[in-house]
Amino acid sequence: MTDINQGNQKQIFIEPSDVLLFRDGRPFSAGEGHRARSIFPPTPNTMQGVIRSKVLSDRCGRYETYKNGCNDCEKQSNCTIPDEIGRPAQNDRGSYGNLEIRGAIIAKYEYEKNNLTPYFPVPADVVEVKEKSEQRDHAKPRLRFLQPLPQKLYGDNDLSGDDLSDDPQAKLLPLWTQEKTPVEGVQGYWEQKDLENYLLQNYPSITQYTKADTLYLRESRYGIDVDNARQTVKEGQLYQTEFIRCKENIGLYTEVDGVSNLGGNLIAIGGENRAAQCHHLHQKIDWGNFTQSLENKLQQADGFKIYFATPTIFKNGWLPQKLENLQGEYQGIEVELIAASIPRYQTIGGWDVAYNRPKPTNRAIPAGSVYYFSSNAKPSEIIKAFHWQNIADEKSDAQIGFGLALVGAWNYLKL
Repeated sequence: MTDINQGNQKQIFIEPSDVLLFRDGRPFSAGEGHRARSIFPPTPNTMQGVIRSKVLSDRCGRYETYKNGCNDCEKQSNCTIPDEIGRPAQNDRGSYGNLEIRGAIIAKYEYEKNNLTPYFPVPADVVEVKEKSEQRDHAKPRLRFLQPLPQKLYGDNDLSGDDLSDDPQAKLLPLWTQEKTPVEGVQGYWEQKDLENYLLQNYPSITQYTKADTLYLRESRYGIDVDNARQTVKEGQLYQTEFIRCKENIGLYTEVDGVSNLGGNLIAIGGENRAAQCHHLHQKIDWGNFTQSLENKLQQADGFKIYFATPTIFKNGWLPQKLENLQGEYQGIEVELIAASIPRYQTIGGWDVAYNRPKPTNRAIPAGSVYYFSSNAKPSEIIKAFHWQNIADEKSDAQIGFGLALVGAWNYLKL
């Protein structure tokens, strides 16, 4: 696991002027995978491409020269762009220079009021009591918050607790609720105050969540592949593309370090380089008062949890590399993994614009995933090491925004 440190930070809000296209990592071509789905918010891979392209567009414009390493550029001796944003991959992963990113986070920015409201995915350990269809639209959701049991539950034929088991997942404690009615996962978003209450275990104060269609809509458009030589359509080559249309004042909040100048207020983003406004903010997401309360809460907790606001990539799938035996050290802090709540993996790929080729595809744990840890470290040390830091096995992944983590408290569920 790797973190990044704050430096000369800039905060931007990207407000789209048109529909957006952010392809997921699944292969797509007309006649085969006939539907191109969009993900929102975009992955860190996409955001680093947006930022680097903007720097090049506003301050250089020599794309071919940059792709070839800037060796033939007459301004090379006075240019800091390669140091700031790195160089595109040639034989391996390339580099990102001094560039560091946190986000993107879905947010609402009211320009006239200078008011920023971030929206975070509801954590995976939050469930909703199933309601009958005629009740669902009229009643407030009945949310329940899972907690680890003090010990595993074993059935007559359950051998997962045997010492011979080599599966780390079998050693984790189950997450439980005392709700008797069937429950289901929650698909939606919380404002910052609700997420803070969740991380502080102030569960009774959380009664709502924001549905995705309140923030953005999905629009499907159809097309057909064309034979350019004959100027005719190709038989059986129909495809469907899904776009994202943000509601008014909805866009993407991102924190950027390591770049001296982000240029003007126009930015190209996503597939087809759709236009957007880039607002340079004089405020950022503030955790000051929250971290003080969190430190006090951790003093009375059985452990700390890490909630991921952005997806992240671990070499061992769902398990961080340093925790192969569920125990390990990070930033000098000894931790033990107790439980985890992780939705279905997210496929992350992309397209290398510089070399016109697909990027490597990885399976990532999605935003909203939650990991429960125990540690003897001081709460202040835990907060400093993990809160609002990017966590991933590869330093370069953490550098561009994978694994944006927030720290919370947890206690065992007493049945």
